[in-house]
Amino acid sequence: MRAKLLISALLWGLLSTTEVVLAGDWMFGIGLQAGVSRLEGENFFALGNTNAKLSPLVSGHLRILPIPYLAINGELGFSPLGFSNTNIKTTIIPFEVSGMLNFLPFKKINPYVFIGGGGVYFDNTPGSGKIDSFLKTGGGVEYRVSPTIGVNLGASFRYSLTDIFELNPTGDENDQVLDVHAGFTYYFSKRKGDRDRDLIPDELDLMPEIAEDRDGYLDHDGIPEKNPSPVALSSFDAPLDSNGETPSPIVIHQLVTKAESNSNLSVKAYIYSTIDLRVVAALYRPIGTDNWNVVRMDDYGGNLYQAFIPGYAVTSAGLQYCVVAVDETLGGIGYSGLPSKPISVDVLASGKPWRIFGGILGAAAVGSASYIVIRKQN
Repeated sequence: MRAKLLISALLWGLLSTTEVVLAGDWMFGIGLQAGVSRLEGENFFALGNTNAKLSPLVSGHLRILPIPYLAINGELGFSPLGFSNTNIKTTIIPFEVSGMLNFLPFKKINPYVFIGGGGVYFDNTPGSGKIDSFLKTGGGVEYRVSPTIGVNLGASFRYSLTDIFELNPTGDENDQVLDVHAGFTYYFSKRKGDRDRDLIPDELDLMPEIAEDRDGYLDHDGIPEKNPSPVALSSFDAPLDSNGETPSPIVIHQLVTKAESNSNLSVKAYIYSTIDLRVVAALYRPIGTDNWNVVRMDDYGGNLYQAFIPGYAVTSAGLQYCVVAVDETLGGIGYSGLPSKPISVDVLASGKPWRIFGGILGAAAVGSASYIVIRKQN
C-alpha cells in the first residue's frame, strides 16, 4: 500500500509539472542508457561462497526541463542482478522520478546531480513478484554533441526501504543497488512564437512553417539553405568562383540561443576566405536598445575565430548579436545574422544559487551513499 501511494504521488507531481511547463517555453528529452549494476547491502558470508556480481542494466527515460538548471526525469529500467557460484538471480524493474540539477546547462560539458525515488518490481524466486519502494541519488556529466543530442556518463545509487531483494534478509542494512551507466538523450525544444521549433523567433524567421537545418551556415534567417560541402570548404583557396568573381567569406557559426545573465557570452565561428580578412567581429546589443556595440573576434588558428560579449550587456531583457567577416577588398562580406535579422538570445537569471544548492545536495547525497556502501553489514 505504501509503495502504491508513493508511486501515485510521484506520477501526479510529474503530470502537474508537465502542465505548467508546456504552457510556456520548455525543453523535452527522451533517451536510453545502459551499464552495469551490483547488489549491495547483502550479508554474503551467510550465503556461503557467493558474492554479488556485475549485471547488465538498461533503462529509458523521459525528461522535462522547466528551466535549464532543473530537469524532472522519469525512468524505467531492467536489471537481472546475479550472484557468483549460483544460478539464483533477482530481477528488478525500477520505475522512478528524480529531480536533476544541471551545473553548466549552457556549456558543452554539463555536470549534474539528481535525487528522487520510486518503486521497483522484483522477482527473487520464480513467481514471487513483489513491489518495493526506494530512494535514489547519483550524478554524472553530459556532453552536448549538438543542440538536440547529449551523451552522458554517470552513476546511480538506489536505497531500498526494506531488506527483501536479497536471498538472506538477515543483515542490519536495507538493500542497495549501485550502477554505472552511459547513454544519450534527444532533446525537443519549443519557444513562444516559434512555430517550426527551430529556435528562430517567428518575427525573425523568413520561413516560420519550415524549420532551419541548424548546421552553422546562415542559420539566423530560418531558411534551410544549400550548404557548402566539407570538400568545398577544405579547398576554399581558389581566387575566383564559377562566375569569375572573388567569393565572399563563408561564416560557419552555431547559434547561441540561451545564456546566463551577467556572464560573458562566448561566440565562435569558423570562417573561410580566399582573401585575407580585414576584420572579423561580433555586433551585439541588449534587446530594447537601439545602438550596436562591436567586439573584435580573435584568430585562434584553423579558421576558428572567437570573441566574448561582456556580461554587462547580457541582461534579463535578452540579447541580439551578429557575426560579420570583411575581407581586405571591403567587397567580400560574410555573416551569420544581420542587424535586420539578428540572432536572438534568451537570457535567464544567474545560475549561481542553483550551483550552490546542487553542490550541497550532491555532496550530502554522495557522502551518504559512499558511507552506506563502504560500511560492512552485521
